[in-house]
Amino acid sequence: MHKILLLAVQAGKLKGVKRKGWLRVGIEQPENVACHSYRVAFLAMLIGDALNLDTEKMMKMALLHDLAEAMIGDITPHDMAKKDKMEREEAMMKKLLQGFEEYYRIWREFVEGKSKEAEIMQQIDKVEMILQAHEYAAKYGKEKLEEFLKEEENIMHPFLISLLEEMKNSFSSS
Repeated sequence: MHKILLLAVQAGKLKGVKRKGWLRVGIEQPENVACHSYRVAFLAMLIGDALNLDTEKMMKMALLHDLAEAMIGDITPHDMAKKDKMEREEAMMKKLLQGFEEYYRIWREFVEGKSKEAEIMQQIDKVEMILQAHEYAAKYGKEKLEEFLKEEENIMHPFLISLLEEMKNSFSSS
């Protein structure tokens, strides 16, 4: 099978990987990793353009950032130490992206946060999770989602902070 098709098949497995954090707190029928990655990419497009950043690179980071989970599953901080998770993801990404060196380099840049695009992408990943938590809170109640909503404290970019403020106001008034 051509390496492009093989990688597309592997990426397609993300559609079957449920986000474990939502499962852990009792969300019925939680989103899968592919849904999360799609909205992260969508936010990357919108925010990258709004801030005049390298939007194409940001969208690639977004599409790649959780790819390893297609093979190793969604590993949360409750499952294992961050160092161990990163080692597993690193090994899997080397394997998955063999022959796609540019994509591997972009993924590493994201993980290391070594550019302004990577730095903001790490925060966009959290912003998407916070948005999803607000959506689930509207349906299931805020109590079980507090740990996810608290991630707002880790958002440092002024534009993203302003989006979070709007998000909170929007969800509290609906």
